[in-house]
Amino acid sequence: MRLAGALTCSGLFVAASAQAINIEKLVVVGSSTTPLVQAASGDVPMGQSAGDKVSLLPEDVSAEEDLLGDQGGYFHFNGMVQGEYTDNVYNTDLDKVSSWTTILSPAVWVTVPRKKDIPVDLVPNNTSAGGLALAIKDYEGTDRFQAYALGGLDFLFYSEEEDLNTINGIAEGMFRYNLRGGLSLMVVDRYTHDSDRFDIGSQQGVYENKFDSNVAIASADWNITEKLRVRFDYSNFLLDYDEEVDAFKERTDNGFDLYGYYKYSVKTSFFVEGKFVDVTYDTATYNDNQQVFIYGGMKWDTTEKLALTAKAGLQEKEFANDDPTVTRREDYNGFALDLQAVYKLTEKTKMTLDMYRANEESDSTLASDRTVFGAKFKYEQKFTEKIGASLFASYEDAEYTQLVARDRDDSTILVRPAAQYLFKEWLMAEVAYQYEERDSTDDLFDFETNTILANVKLAF
Repeated sequence: MRLAGALTCSGLFVAASAQAINIEKLVVVGSSTTPLVQAASGDVPMGQSAGDKVSLLPEDVSAEEDLLGDQGGYFHFNGMVQGEYTDNVYNTDLDKVSSWTTILSPAVWVTVPRKKDIPVDLVPNNTSAGGLALAIKDYEGTDRFQAYALGGLDFLFYSEEEDLNTINGIAEGMFRYNLRGGLSLMVVDRYTHDSDRFDIGSQQGVYENKFDSNVAIASADWNITEKLRVRFDYSNFLLDYDEEVDAFKERTDNGFDLYGYYKYSVKTSFFVEGKFVDVTYDTATYNDNQQVFIYGGMKWDTTEKLALTAKAGLQEKEFANDDPTVTRREDYNGFALDLQAVYKLTEKTKMTLDMYRANEESDSTLASDRTVFGAKFKYEQKFTEKIGASLFASYEDAEYTQLVARDRDDSTILVRPAAQYLFKEWLMAEVAYQYEERDSTDDLFDFETNTILANVKLAF
């Protein structure tokens, strides 16, 4: 189960189930499988990190230090112990319950051949068509092949509500092969066993919103010439819940993406994208729909300080059910946005910005869908080799297409300052405070939550 909390990393923020931190030259991956930074609504944080790729290895590893040999992979264990106190475990204005939570998070990963970067960054979002709120970043590795696997568990123990104690986890893997002639093939898969965040929709903890999800992507990327490139992606997203009351959310999404790139210069490229997603519900078949996205965008790596990927376009959504006994769902046509930017002001100062807008699947039985605009910003400052600090802030507005005569428009803000201290190159501690507030046109969904946390992360 999730509390309104967050993990901030020295030099890196990953708003995802698999967390990561830089510990000098060593990196902890999967230090918490539970995404503790919460978005305004829904079951996972908004989007994914716009930061640099996650380093998997020390900067310098000799052949003798490489566990699998000179050309082999690198095998690694890591973990986290975290304690956090929240004054509103259920995120509600009704009968608030406070709790102290202890989280134990062991994890392991392996990559072959030896690599300092996680090639891809998957952050599932259960309400997004296709299972991802933001596009995964391009991976343009030059190795003939690249493979990695990671897995982690979260053991959560609640002081006031022992029935909420639970175990969450993830498993992820990727294989990429670069052929001669500029063609690259990649397969990536992410399985998640987790819970929706506590909220009004969770019946105040009467039952657990446990779910299993799986995102699988197969990609073919072809550099036709030095200037022209095309890419095709197929994705499959499965979502299944333990409780019957959540069955209306269960579905299967099949997505098809086609990109065309024009490389204007070494640091700048433009692209167009066409995307089709077929959304099929297991029981709530009246919500079956098909969606088409048309984007135009650019990738801009001006200097080592600034990296920008942005695309904007139109989204069309058409519901398939014409059953006269069921309230007709309204089709959607609107603006869609996906922006991810990183700016390194100095070696010790970095800022990231993510923004997105899209129509998403509903997490409420009283709405057919919702239109979401979100933005998150992070400022990171390293004062000394051992001391660092960060400030994370997010905003999200979710406007629901209600099936009843009662409007619902949720606006949520989240602010989280944090400080980190590096004891050793393999041991780091962090303290943080988080404030989250949601203001809804339906007062039932209002809440205000304060969380204080401290953790220790280590790697072996």
